[in-house]
Amino acid sequence: MKKVLLGLTVAAVMSLGATEIGENMKNMRDGLIQIQDGFLYNQKSNILAGITKVEETNKKLHNKKFIASFLPEAKKGFLNIALISSKSLSSNLAEMREYVNHDQFTEASSANAVIVRNCTRCHAVVRGW
Repeated sequence: MKKVLLGLTVAAVMSLGATEIGENMKNMRDGLIQIQDGFLYNQKSNILAGITKVEETNKKLHNKKFIASFLPEAKKGFLNIALISSKSLSSNLAEMREYVNHDQFTEASSANAVIVRNCTRCHAVVRGW
């Protein structure tokens, strides 16, 4: 009986981690869409708001325990790659914010491309693309 309860507890915790990461990825996607819309419609405020949304969500991915909670067992060895990608993403978001604040939108769009590459790198490793 204890083993069954322990198994159910572990499954519930892992399910919560998967649900939370899904919500986080949705929030990051929404922020990236807001950034893209800002570039497409010349709305600096949307770019900055999108950066903030991605930054806030990405902070959760600086926690190894949080990352480990949703990685499949076969992918646990990639924990550091996900952590490095998250920290790199933070740096690139700060860079893009600086460019936008100085109205250097060409450079900001280049930083945006690097941000998308960071996301893709992590997804390629974690999801096995």
